[in-house]
Amino acid sequence: MNYKKYLHGSLSDNNDSAKIIAALLAGVAVGAAIGILFAPDSGSETRSQISDKAKDLASTVKDKVQTAKDSLSVKADELKDSANEALGKAKEKYTKAANDASDATEGAI
Repeated sequence: MNYKKYLHGSLSDNNDSAKIIAALLAGVAVGAAIGILFAPDSGSETRSQISDKAKDLASTVKDKVQTAKDSLSVKADELKDSANEALGKAKEKYTKAANDASDATEGAI
């Protein structure tokens, strides 16, 4: 298995998703700000709404970042497990080859 391709593919998928999420969040923020600014509320109510929307947006971004971190962590663990499995198989093959060579040399003597 080509681990570099797997890792690169996983990272580029996350990168594309991150761009889409960032664009979506930016659009939501701009739309909310325009909606609030054109609403017929008093200044203090408008500032309060902007503050609330900013807090909501910050919370959403934190959630998305945490989700991305968790996803990357899972993929890293999968890659680590695959690497350890491949290393174990390689060690088994090496040990078997060394034992076969040892048996062959003992039989020749």
